Amino acid sequence: MKNPEAISRKDFLMKIGFSGAALMAALTSCGGDDTVTPISAFTVDLSTTTALNNVGGYIKTNGVVLARIAAGSTSAAFAAIARTCPHEKKDQIIYNSSKGQFQCMAHDWYFKTNGTGVGNGSITAYTVSLSGTTLSIS
Repeated sequence: MKNPEAISRKDFLMKIGFSGAALMAALTSCGGDDTVTPISAFTVDLSTTTALNNVGGYIKTNGVVLARIAAGSTSAAFAAIARTCPHEKKDQIIYNSSKGQFQCMAHDWYFKTNGTGVGNGSITAYTVSLSGTTLSIS
């Protein structure tokens, strides 16, 4: 007598194949690609960019989020990371001054100012240097 719950080997493999394909598609779309196209170096004139006058201020420009993370007139007072989240390539990165970290508003992911993820992947961080009132990002 045949087991009523038994399925053929072919049906079993087909079900696993479709389930496996669906699982791989889901993992691929959720995992994202952590590579981000590098930006070209650029400069920002602090004398004309009032959003960076105060700690916590940030701007989005040239593919990065540039934030003032500390007081002072040194390079260490600023940080720049890619503005596109590595998860699903969403352009929703902001600087969350209350946490002192960058945040993806689409996924609620957080990144330290050096690009290291907080409990998730990392994001590209850029070098910021200051000369007078000119910030150079590379």
